[in-house]
Amino acid sequence: MQQGIYNIKKIIKDLPNSSGVYKMISITNEILYIGKAKNLSKRISSYANPHRLNNRLQKMISLIDKIEYISTVDETKALLLEASLIKEIKPKFNILLKDDKTYPNIEFRIGHKWPQIKKHRGRKSNEHCYFGPFASAYHVNVTLDILQKIFSLRTCSDFELLNRKRPCIQFQIQRCSAPCTGEISPKDYKEIVDNLLSYMNGKNSNLMNNLIKKMNIASKELNYEKAANFRDKIRSLEKTHHTFKNLYKNIEEADIFSVVRINEHIAIEVTFCRNSQNFGSNTHFVENKIEDDLSLILQKFIVQFYNTQNIPNKIIISDDIHEKELIENAFFTKAKSKVSILKATEANTKLIVTEAKKTAEINLAKKISEMNKNKNLLESLKIKFNLSINISNIEVYDNSHFSGKEAVGSYIVANKEGFLKSKYRKFNIKNSNSRDDYSMMQEVLTRRIKYGRYPDLIIIDGGKGQLSCAKEVLIKMNLSNINLISISKGKKRNSENERFYCDNGKEVYLKKNDPLFYYLLRLRDEAHRYAISNHKVLRNKKLFNSEIDMIPNVGAKRKKNLLLFFKNVQELKSATFDRLCKVPGINKETAMEIYNFFDKN
Repeated sequence: MQQGIYNIKKIIKDLPNSSGVYKMISITNEILYIGKAKNLSKRISSYANPHRLNNRLQKMISLIDKIEYISTVDETKALLLEASLIKEIKPKFNILLKDDKTYPNIEFRIGHKWPQIKKHRGRKSNEHCYFGPFASAYHVNVTLDILQKIFSLRTCSDFELLNRKRPCIQFQIQRCSAPCTGEISPKDYKEIVDNLLSYMNGKNSNLMNNLIKKMNIASKELNYEKAANFRDKIRSLEKTHHTFKNLYKNIEEADIFSVVRINEHIAIEVTFCRNSQNFGSNTHFVENKIEDDLSLILQKFIVQFYNTQNIPNKIIISDDIHEKELIENAFFTKAKSKVSILKATEANTKLIVTEAKKTAEINLAKKISEMNKNKNLLESLKIKFNLSINISNIEVYDNSHFSGKEAVGSYIVANKEGFLKSKYRKFNIKNSNSRDDYSMMQEVLTRRIKYGRYPDLIIIDGGKGQLSCAKEVLIKMNLSNINLISISKGKKRNSENERFYCDNGKEVYLKKNDPLFYYLLRLRDEAHRYAISNHKVLRNKKLFNSEIDMIPNVGAKRKKNLLLFFKNVQELKSATFDRLCKVPGINKETAMEIYNFFDKN
């Protein structure tokens, strides 16, 4: 502790009084903590009086060897830089947003002659219209299902649209108007498009009246099947409209954050609302190492959350935050539009927050229960296998190939929280004999170890032979302190006949009713699933490879155009230069490259 305080005081005299971002660094050059400050000198000086700080902060101070800083123009820029660096580096003592995935949207392809609705992730096109974000793919799929019942727009790809000769089953069940075969005129299709846009923008009263009017007309004309179709659309619309009518009617665009705590564990429920409709909610579990203040945790979470997400006009929060105005200014800089952060005070927003907190508490309690269960299993694992250290991180390795082809090695990662899928890794086998499981395992382990940050335990899918190979690699890399276990299927290779070995080759017997037995099998099966799925991806990719893939400047689009233009690859090979120039997307230079490629080969 005293050494850490001394190191802080040593650097204080060189610190500016300007705003900026600072990094607390350990003697091993590990970045412990990243923070922002309005005044770097004053902020870092506060760490030199650790008696005002909690035990966790004192622990961090005892690890500090040096401090680096970056000056910024103002505190707003410091706030945004801090969030960006935390996301990139993930320091040990910062509040970390574990799940920073991008959320799915519904893409409305209005830039196409026959607009289409579909699920979308990633970069957005200026030609099309987007609705979202939605909390998950499930919420998108449910919404798309409802929209297809009300609006008969196509969901098929452009390729299917151009090549279909007769309507598909979606037309038969009245969930598509079949523009592919001319079953609907462009004018009528545009009317459906306009109605959908109106509905998604929250203006559905006119749509309801139009549907009722059309149903009555069809009924008077004795076209009862058509009338029944309109009736079903009206019912779907009423059901959707009624579900969130009262709670969300005054919320045009907002993300709602509700924070809860159970002991030292924190969860934040994020609810998405657009055009007076609920687009679902998602529970985030926050990794918190040093903060006790719930408001500060919520504040830091929100700033990190919008590192990767689009910022709405309004952010509603369950608890007050400390630097509301600063964050609003930072978000204005980033979003180029005014962003308001408001505490839930109105009756409807307070009820939304209350319900969101209940959901977050239930999910957090489940998470804690699972963590306690896994913690007990890890303690049991240490005792049963006589391991030298407590087990926090586990890596499980497996290989997959088909008669030596498309060989892939991979590992999965698990700890007391369960499977950490973001840390899974795969390796395409390069140098080893892909029919030799031993050499494959050695290659994968050798390549993995070069990354650093080693696990406490490595589990190998295999018997004593694979275990010996893995041990050789660890000894060679001076990492013999990492614990090793292998899982063999036994002589009959039947499930539940598995045999377990320590790194000294000694077998460890586990009863089939022992929870640890099934925990280890679950780890092994997950590693097996991941290895096989990667092998299948590689195998399928190879199946669709052809000589065309080897032609310079011919990517996926040009390859597709070539295959559609010519009957087969043989016809492409014998094509003249002039004919190649007629292929859509193929200019004269590319046509010459294709012609020369096949002429030389």
